Amino acid sequence: MSFTRPFVIAAAAFTSVAAAHAGSYPAGCTSEPQSAWTNIQNAEAKAKAAGYTVAKSKISGSCHEVYASKDAQRYELFYNPTSGALIHSRAK
Repeated sequence: MSFTRPFVIAAAAFTSVAAAHAGSYPAGCTSEPQSAWTNIQNAEAKAKAAGYTVAKSKISGSCHEVYASKDAQRYELFYNPTSGALIHSRAK
C-alpha cells in the first residue's frame, strides 16, 4: 500500500462529510415560484411566536431560513415560504 492511497481515501471522506453540512436544507421547501412566496418577515414572526430569539434570516434555496436561538441553543429553522410551515430545524 502506498502513502498516497490512505490520504486520498481520507480526503474523499472529509469532502463528502463537508458537503453534507454545506448549503440549504437539501429537500427544499416549495416548488412554487418566488412570486407566490410570502414575506420573509412572516417566517421570523413564526419563529418568535414559537419562543425563538431571531438573529437574522435569508432566502436559502427554496426556503426561508431563520437563524435563531432558544434555551441557550442556536438553531437554523427552515420554513416553507408559501405555507409558512416549519419544514426542518437544525441545532448548531
